[in-house]
Amino acid sequence: MFFLFWGFLVWLGASAIFRFTGQFFFSLESPTLLVTSYILVVPLILILTLPVYRWKKVHSQQRLRAAILIALPGMFIDAVVLIYFSDVFVNLEARMNGMFASWLLWANSFILLTGFIPGKKSN
Repeated sequence: MFFLFWGFLVWLGASAIFRFTGQFFFSLESPTLLVTSYILVVPLILILTLPVYRWKKVHSQQRLRAAILIALPGMFIDAVVLIYFSDVFVNLEARMNGMFASWLLWANSFILLTGFIPGKKSN
């Protein structure tokens, strides 16, 4: 249950950031910032997952389950949010919908990949 809640908080924080400042990250006029947003999400995901796995003492064989639970809230909610993209992210151009969806897949893929990073072995 904790990891579902953590995933919801991660989704909520990311959604709030993009709702209010997304125009700085998702703009075809600024491809450098766009590429930077794809690159910077990788260490950010590592910061939002690996220390939590250590804190909650998640062993190697449990990490994939924890990663799935972290990713699920955002994946389910964003599946609906993307339908109403222009209404939710009023600061982003409607044509950025696909780019934003691509970024979400990228970020959620990295959350899932953290489940494969070896941790402590259980006894």
